Amino acid sequence: MIRMMTVIPGSPDPAYSRRMTTGLHAEIDQLMEWQRMLEVRTSGLGASAADVLKVGAAVLGFAEREEAVFFPLLPLLDPAARAELGGEHEHLAEDLDLLASLVEATPDSPDIAILAEAIARRMRGHIARDGRLLAQAARMAAPR
Repeated sequence: MIRMMTVIPGSPDPAYSRRMTTGLHAEIDQLMEWQRMLEVRTSGLGASAADVLKVGAAVLGFAEREEAVFFPLLPLLDPAARAELGGEHEHLAEDLDLLASLVEATPDSPDIAILAEAIARRMRGHIARDGRLLAQAARMAAPR
């Protein structure tokens, strides 16, 4: 028989577990609200570079908050999935930087609208996926 070793003596405090779950659930609820607002903002987003840059900054801010909330859970993710999520945020940031550079250097370039539309389309997909992931996280964090 294998005996479990207790690092901290005594039984776990159920109130502590409820506070941890409640705190995580509150964070997830806030993220879900932010995600819904971004979903509305990206749904009508067209090829306006200024609008794409503004919404893109909000999406990157959301990504930072999302990563901070889920940081303790990241080791549980498959390394390939973790790399893909981080890479997606980096790629979006690079594309937004490229768009900003194009707007600054050649504001009349027809490439601006094409790139802005492509970024807007990727952000819509990203935000929709985040909504599904957050809904799953909310179900997992719900008290049992």
